[in-house]
Amino acid sequence: MTALDIVLTEDELRTVTQVLASLVPRHQALAFGSRVRAGAAAAKLKAHADLDIALVGPPLEPHDMFALRNAFSESDLPFRVDISMHDDLPPQWRGSVHWAALRP
Repeated sequence: MTALDIVLTEDELRTVTQVLASLVPRHQALAFGSRVRAGAAAAKLKAHADLDIALVGPPLEPHDMFALRNAFSESDLPFRVDISMHDDLPPQWRGSVHWAALRP
């Protein structure tokens, strides 16, 4: 394991990256929250814990955000995916939470 890992199976990661690549190809996607863990802490994650994703890039139009959220909702992922724009997150989060890139 690396210093920080995104706690997802290979299939889950593939699903997440495919949805992101198809709907927001120009945005950088960063995972944060309970699924970004260090070493042994990854084993303690509850299977149903949600995946928090922050997108870095221009704001999405409301219909594009809806399409992205809907795609995750309709996927076979066994947990919820929460999407936010990085710039919309509270400033204190941007410097204090752990981030892991889902794709460049």
